[in-house]
Amino acid sequence: MLSSGVGSTLNAEKEASLISQAKRGHEAAISQLYRQYAPRIYGYVASRVGDPALADDLTSEVFLRALEGLPGFEYRGISLGAWLYRIAHDRVADHFRKQARRQTAPLENGMLPPQNGVEPQVEANLEAQRLKQAIEQLTDDQRQVILLRFNAGLKLRETAYVMDRSIGAVKMLQMRALTSLRQLMSQGKTNGAADAGR
Repeated sequence: MLSSGVGSTLNAEKEASLISQAKRGHEAAISQLYRQYAPRIYGYVASRVGDPALADDLTSEVFLRALEGLPGFEYRGISLGAWLYRIAHDRVADHFRKQARRQTAPLENGMLPPQNGVEPQVEANLEAQRLKQAIEQLTDDQRQVILLRFNAGLKLRETAYVMDRSIGAVKMLQMRALTSLRQLMSQGKTNGAADAGR
């Protein structure tokens, strides 16, 4: 199983050089691009499907499709990473269409930075759990925009490309998602305080 941690990022010039080499079949360049993006793509896919083994399979399919399509890839204001997320998005959508059923997408527990001491860690874990539950209550599109923007770290333009929407539509979707999250989180705190008082 792949790790879903984010490694260091390549600068645009280095990435362009690696892409050029990969297009010519240089295995070392292909390998370096894979090592750069595979953990992030796996994390995204795993957060959408909720099954590590399935996420491994779909991530492999993403990179197989990317390798097949790499000769036609060109920078047009969209990074290689955004292109890979788009392929991943399409593979996940294909999977759900084939399954003909909907699954909620669990988030990874590692969204909050570690803190020292037991109490802060417990509180952080509880807050992460509340956030995860709140995100699971969002619509699929809202959940998708939150995952792409804040978990995957994509820019608005890249998120719009992955979701096949306009930048304006992504901005509106993100605003609605964040508003819903604020409401859900404040309800959770209110409900949690009420439950604690019983």
